Amino acid sequence: MTRSRLAVASLSAAALGIAAVLVPTASIAEPITETPAASAQVIWADAADDFTEIPFTGPAEFTLLDAWQWTAPAESSGSTLAEYGTFGENGFTSNGTSPVALVHGLPAPISGAELSGFLADSATNLGPEAFTGVFIADTSEEVPFVTTITTVDGFHGEDTLWQGGTTTEELAAELTAEGASVVGYLVVFPGVVPTGSPIPDDEPQPELLRSSGLLDDTQTLDELFAAQSGGAALRAAAVPDAAGIASFRIGELTTYFTPQPTAALALSSASITVAQATTTGFTVSGSGFAPGEIVSSGIGTGAMGDSLPDTFIADADGNVSGTIVLPAAWAAAGDYFIVLVGESSGQVASSALAITGAAPVAVPVPGEATYTG
Repeated sequence: MTRSRLAVASLSAAALGIAAVLVPTASIAEPITETPAASAQVIWADAADDFTEIPFTGPAEFTLLDAWQWTAPAESSGSTLAEYGTFGENGFTSNGTSPVALVHGLPAPISGAELSGFLADSATNLGPEAFTGVFIADTSEEVPFVTTITTVDGFHGEDTLWQGGTTTEELAAELTAEGASVVGYLVVFPGVVPTGSPIPDDEPQPELLRSSGLLDDTQTLDELFAAQSGGAALRAAAVPDAAGIASFRIGELTTYFTPQPTAALALSSASITVAQATTTGFTVSGSGFAPGEIVSSGIGTGAMGDSLPDTFIADADGNVSGTIVLPAAWAAAGDYFIVLVGESSGQVASSALAITGAAPVAVPVPGEATYTG
């Protein structure tokens, strides 16, 4: 697990301004038309135990992991993430009173030249009282000092807008000029702002955005956000609470904070003949996979198994359906199990299949042979 030791002045809200991926063995039979392709890896972080704590004791060093962590200001007395929020059908929801941040490091720093590609498919499904951002550090230092920059309205691919009206292109140029890199990302739930806390005055205003060309003379901020087309759509069924987040996609990882589904597989029939299995085949219906991911198939017995050439694409609800025709190598009576595996999520579902009868046997055709000599 990648670890980056960072020096940070404060990580409080007031100061912040699965399984291995499988390589497809067959071409995808149908194009992705509505649901964007899943990221290379999909995970579910749907319980407090999925997060490790970054203890907050004031100015200090902390270890940023390539995994989900959480932290809260020193004045908060909670000792587990469960004391700062809850997990449910709509994802993680902050208690709305105590500031808390969810933090994730990167396996390798992202330079300014790499930033646009890294953010190309980024997307967040979060409420209006939560905000997101990235950690920026000069990784040439032995213990780099980290700062943060937040997004205006979550991540929208390369069209992500940053605090102060900065575009992703401008941020990339600044990183390159300063020799800095993105080393992680975060979700912050401010809670109740304490009396006397400074209120940031660098939020982008319509006038600033119009002067920079990001807004035309009549467009509003809401219209700008609605028009942002970059980024991948995430599961639409979950609507996060105001101080909550349902999903976060960035780089090669998508995290769902909603409950991890249980993958399931149903076959059109639990018993078919050898002839049916190798000609018309049988239909499969699977659920519990990640939206847009490739789902591969396999067949096995208690002693052996093989991948099959049939692959499917999960829809926006994580469901797949289609037909599997067994190759001749498996044209033998017996008890088998059919398996579906999500190649991004590692979700696995199986169902028993009984094959009856015998494989067709070639019958010689009677005839007379003619010899010459």
